[in-house]
Amino acid sequence: MVVTVVVGAQWGDEGKGRMIDYLASKADYVVRFQGGNNAGHTVVNDLGTFKLHLVPSGIFYPHVCCLLGAGTVIDPTSLLEEIAELEKSDVNTSNLWLDRRAHIVWPYHRLLDGARDKDRKLGTTRRGIGPVYGDKGAYRGIRIGDLLHPEFLRQRLQDVLPIKNQEMAYYGLAAMRLEDLLTQAEQWRQKLSARIVDSVPLLREAVRAGEQILLEGQLGIMRDLDWGIYPYSTASSPTAGGACTGAGIPPRHVDKVVGVVKAYSTSVGGGPFPTELFDADGEKLRQIGNEYGATTRRPRRCGWLDVVTVRYGAWLNGLSAIAVTKLDVLDSFRKIRICTAYRSGEKILTEMPDTVTQGQVQPIYEEWSGWQSSTSQARSWNDLPSAAQAYLRRIEELVGVSIRYVSIGPQREQIICL
Repeated sequence: MVVTVVVGAQWGDEGKGRMIDYLASKADYVVRFQGGNNAGHTVVNDLGTFKLHLVPSGIFYPHVCCLLGAGTVIDPTSLLEEIAELEKSDVNTSNLWLDRRAHIVWPYHRLLDGARDKDRKLGTTRRGIGPVYGDKGAYRGIRIGDLLHPEFLRQRLQDVLPIKNQEMAYYGLAAMRLEDLLTQAEQWRQKLSARIVDSVPLLREAVRAGEQILLEGQLGIMRDLDWGIYPYSTASSPTAGGACTGAGIPPRHVDKVVGVVKAYSTSVGGGPFPTELFDADGEKLRQIGNEYGATTRRPRRCGWLDVVTVRYGAWLNGLSAIAVTKLDVLDSFRKIRICTAYRSGEKILTEMPDTVTQGQVQPIYEEWSGWQSSTSQARSWNDLPSAAQAYLRRIEELVGVSIRYVSIGPQREQIICL
């Protein structure tokens, strides 16, 4: 039995989809355990380049059962569009299933998300993710399995819609009609009902049979609702602990936790970002790394690697291994920096400060020589330049977790397994 959780150890956009696609070749199940179509997992394979927003990144392997777990939130319209795009590229999606407990993102969630973020400037994707998780906690949520029970669904919408229309009116948005939403729901039911399942017996039997299960997270530790840069955070838990809750697999059955770490740092959205660069190096990272959000196309904020963050994520997730991605983006840099601590006034901080203090600290750097040669053709550790090896070993030393994978390009074969 092997249950492996793959999580982000920074602010998100670390390359989790790329790693899931690589690991899924030997998996039986891939389960998205939280988040919604605010994800932007990029996968490159023989069929092309794909930006997956909701569909698990194991979808390109017909033998893999891909599941949207109970902890996810599903925008059915967006999901159907994503399925259609995949099938247009000859990807078989008959292996995609939805846990009946996952909550639905309704049109009013998206509208409210956009209206609220105009006031709050939190940098959300405006996909309705925060509002639907808010409704879930307030007992106003409607689950994907409710599509199978039209009368129950009608009653739930009758109860909820007056409250949502009041919120819409506050932001100057037009009210939504019950019958319009029910008509939309019926269209969703016709197209998705065959995919709606109870994942508990499915995954329980898979665990007991010793099948390989990958739990796929979205975003990273610094966007976690509890442990991230609140309130500039997501509305769910993208941690290994959140994986157990969102997928419905008990913690004692998790065998490995792989933390995905970009070889430098990026962030999309608001909030503090201590190593952010506003100079030529920052722009160079953005251009070489194509650092634009896969979901929003917003330019990502770029900076040097921050191991205060990675150490923090390593502890909270219980990382057993690290996957370093985009090492090749650093190939042409003469000097490379690693943030090992923060300076706050006269204090040196090696632990993660609160959100307000994070916005005020100055990063303390180590400077390392770059290797100034291409790593994209490397297929083993010995193929890497000695300066690149030294950089990776220093990351291991500072974080206290071994590096298991090194990605030196977007193609499947461009991963070194140590």
